[in-house]
Amino acid sequence: MQTRRILLSRTVNTRDLGGYPTNDGQITAFGKIIRSDLPQAFSHEDLALLKNLGITAALDFRSKPETERVPSAFEQASDFNYFHCPFAFGNRNPSSKAEVPLLYAEMLADFPAIKHILGIIARQKGSVFIHCYVGKDRTGVVAALLLLIAGTETSDILADYQISYTYLRFRIRELLHEHPELPDFTGRSDMAYMEKTLDNFYKTYGNVRDYLQKVGLQSEEISALRNKLL
Repeated sequence: MQTRRILLSRTVNTRDLGGYPTNDGQITAFGKIIRSDLPQAFSHEDLALLKNLGITAALDFRSKPETERVPSAFEQASDFNYFHCPFAFGNRNPSSKAEVPLLYAEMLADFPAIKHILGIIARQKGSVFIHCYVGKDRTGVVAALLLLIAGTETSDILADYQISYTYLRFRIRELLHEHPELPDFTGRSDMAYMEKTLDNFYKTYGNVRDYLQKVGLQSEEISALRNKLL
């Protein structure tokens, strides 16, 4: 059954990038790229579901201190290939709403990290699970980039981004209750953040193909990504 939201026992923000129309009349494929918050453990049912989805590899975008503090369940799961793919930039919490798109721009400008991430995804024969901690910022940037590569329309990229807060809202409200010193925009995935990010992306790089050339991705890797996504 093709479904966007995927219910694992220890995550709340796990979902499929399938089902979005593209500007050339195609549809992004279900069961190829799964985005998520951090899975800290897997039940037997979780493992069966992931295998049924065809997941063979997981990419973890968190920094080394984060992974040492709370390992990903994939790191200990022998049935999957686990790749630690940290960003060199953008791993800090924003000090204001205006800083969120700037952090995303830093991630997109981290060409070595982006090249490493997209290269791994392109080489995987099976489906891929991508995650950071809450699955909103670093995962959100990579998911948006993948949808851009697929040719997904801007409105659907924005819709995919902003739903994170809906799934995370109870955890975020609990966090803000426990830490009232945190700014009130903590954990939000407002559409304006990603809309500004995409505006900056086009102003800086022109289009996604020019961007991928700057990153250093080969044409066969770009084709492999599109084939996986579509």
